[in-house]
Amino acid sequence: MKNLVVCWGVVMLLCWPAFAETILPERERMEVAGSLLSAAVIPATANAPGRFGAHYKTRVVIFNPTSRNYSIAALLYGGNGLISRKDIAIDSGKYLVWDNFLGEVFDYTGGGAVLLAAPDDDDKFYTTAEVYTDSPNGRFSTTVVNGIIPLFSPGKEPEYNPGISANQNRRTNIGVWNWETKPSSIEAKVFDASGMLVQTIGFELKGEAWQQKNITATVENGHVRWETNGESETHYFYAVEVDNTSNDGTLNWSVKGSTVSGSGGGNGETANCATGSVIQPGGECNLTVGGSSAGTFSVDSNSRGCIRVGGITLCSGTRHNYTGTRLNQYTVTFVAHKQEDGSWRITMYSISG
Repeated sequence: MKNLVVCWGVVMLLCWPAFAETILPERERMEVAGSLLSAAVIPATANAPGRFGAHYKTRVVIFNPTSRNYSIAALLYGGNGLISRKDIAIDSGKYLVWDNFLGEVFDYTGGGAVLLAAPDDDDKFYTTAEVYTDSPNGRFSTTVVNGIIPLFSPGKEPEYNPGISANQNRRTNIGVWNWETKPSSIEAKVFDASGMLVQTIGFELKGEAWQQKNITATVENGHVRWETNGESETHYFYAVEVDNTSNDGTLNWSVKGSTVSGSGGGNGETANCATGSVIQPGGECNLTVGGSSAGTFSVDSNSRGCIRVGGITLCSGTRHNYTGTRLNQYTVTFVAHKQEDGSWRITMYSISG
């Protein structure tokens, strides 16, 4: 615990007239409003081993700039909801630092989301949080909260994480915290830069539960589309890209939107099937006639490929080979096979009807 002398008030008072006719005061008010709150969320924390010899910890700093002494309730949430609650006493003008917040405060190993809540709306505090790992080459970290607290927007509109990559050099984890006490069902759809759906990742969450999973499909500069089902409508969504050599990470918060377009011109929805398309497990493409949907081709989590046309569903674990085949009102040519990595490649495709 450290003492901190606070003297911003005089400085800001003296400087205020100089900025009175600029946009700076409004910007500063917004930053202060986002930094000093009576409740803060840290949706991603860790005290756990990771890949490539890493052990991830969470460094947290909390500062009380007010004239009041109070206690902050720290609540840790995991896959089954609330794990633990601890009260943190913090005096006026002092700050607290933990290099392993989950271990020191909760005596907990694993990952989760943390809610910090003061007893009164006037009990404002400032906080920062980073998940880090130490290595022989130094510390590598992911900033989770840097003063400005991420906010949620209730509702079931889709949310997006744009610019996502997962390949031999970088891995990407995606996570969600269900803020409400009601259960939630989430689908995270991963698209490549052209708008092709390459993976669907499901999250079944209890009330106030947290989960994190990794993207297994290969994707370059794609995006994640979060789709909310179930009873709960309030969530925190995020994606973390991590370098496979250094374990250095970058965190991205989701943003609401009606659609998103990548560098390849995709529209954020399921792409149309085409000769040469590669569909990853959990992915699908549309079978279209004259711009209208006639069905889909999908690959399930067991790498089984299913073509659905005109009310008929045909599934195979190895290949499809239809040439001029009549399926109800449609004439279909569709040749596709499963590849070694479990994905399916379409080598011939046409449909009419």
